[in-house]
Amino acid sequence: MLFPLKLNAFERYMWADDRPTSPMSSFVRVLFSGQFDKAAFVAALEAAVRRHPLLHARITGRRERALAWVLSPNPAPWFDCAEEGAPMRFPNGPRIDLREENGLRVWVRTTDGHGEIRFQFHHACCDGLAMNQFIEDVFCAYDHQRRGSADAGPAFRPLDPDSLRRRHRFGAGWRGRVLHGLAAAWGAIIGPPLFFLARPVPLHSPRQTEDIGDGDDDRVVPELLTRAFDGAQLDRLLATARQNSATLNDLLIRDLFLAMQTWNDNSGREKQLLRLMIPFDLRGPEHDRLPAANVMGMVNMDRRFGGASRWTAPALLESIRNETRRLKAFRVAAGFSSAMAAVGKLAGGMQKAFQTDRCLATVVLSNFGMVLENTPLPRRDGRLLAGGLAIEAVAPAPPVRMGSGISCALSTYAHRLSLTMHYDRRGYSSACARRLLAHIAARIEQTAGPASEKAAV
Repeated sequence: MLFPLKLNAFERYMWADDRPTSPMSSFVRVLFSGQFDKAAFVAALEAAVRRHPLLHARITGRRERALAWVLSPNPAPWFDCAEEGAPMRFPNGPRIDLREENGLRVWVRTTDGHGEIRFQFHHACCDGLAMNQFIEDVFCAYDHQRRGSADAGPAFRPLDPDSLRRRHRFGAGWRGRVLHGLAAAWGAIIGPPLFFLARPVPLHSPRQTEDIGDGDDDRVVPELLTRAFDGAQLDRLLATARQNSATLNDLLIRDLFLAMQTWNDNSGREKQLLRLMIPFDLRGPEHDRLPAANVMGMVNMDRRFGGASRWTAPALLESIRNETRRLKAFRVAAGFSSAMAAVGKLAGGMQKAFQTDRCLATVVLSNFGMVLENTPLPRRDGRLLAGGLAIEAVAPAPPVRMGSGISCALSTYAHRLSLTMHYDRRGYSSACARRLLAHIAARIEQTAGPASEKAAV
């Protein structure tokens, strides 16, 4: 019997830093064309949820280290389907209270020939890769429901729910265990001071000078702002990264730092510590059949700007490339869980440590990679086909923490790179957030070159 299942240190962190005004939730927006079948989709959701125990579980326990997952009395996710134009509203506020409800909510809005699906996942239940894994299962099950095939089930990948007991164990083989041990020691001893004692600054928000009566409503699901870069721009970015012996992620991290610097420079800040909080996937061969879970570590990438710290674009890219190589070689991200475990042993535990509203990271940046890339369903022009639907675009976004105000996600689908922004509506108006996204996109376009005429039409 899988449940009860104790929360690991990373899940306890996600639980401790979850609050009504800045819920520890990720969102995914899926745009589709074709005629939507509500009954088939509900059946597909139910089939997919059954494969992922943490998405139909709840949390029990009072003491922090006694928190445990237990089976939910109702495995079905919260679901709302309506015509396009009906607001997407939260059932009980933005925060998913895992003591009272499952960690998944789903909205669908449709009109003739197209529509949108919006997923909300509690981050304690799953990370970005697991969200992709679950959404893939939904579309495989939907395709099966629509085909009405009785001789074969959905094209699901094999999963082993019992492997959730090993979700916090890393490093198959002696080398992996040694590196994980070193990362754990680093995280327990050095990680907490580095994380809490630094003073990163948030991105400037001129909201106080703007009209704040612009219709914000905490009961309405937040908008996700997306800027897409076409295939030609993506190819040029990849070529530029290769020419500099860097990865695409290194290049985009560099451009985000430069964009953040100039955005804050324009507000009059001369000296600033900018910090990106970046999730790193920690899955290894031992997690091959793992259902949805959060198997991520976190690293903080800090850069000082202003005064004597004057970065040129090439020098900044070189420093980022060298740092990410070290982070990967020594699996430093695995130390974050040890850091959180150490914090949990202090007086008051994680709940007290994360009561602060000050900025702990300027921006959260998550690279979701190629979404729905290996889903075993047919495609047309790179777009996934499922039961008469064509999946036109996918836009994921990580949580926004109080004090940071902005999170960004990078993802690739149908050979298009997307940058999606999720923002704190208490700190940024929609207009300000759109200007900030345009500012960041302009920096990336400076590296990638303009969009092709065909894509711009």
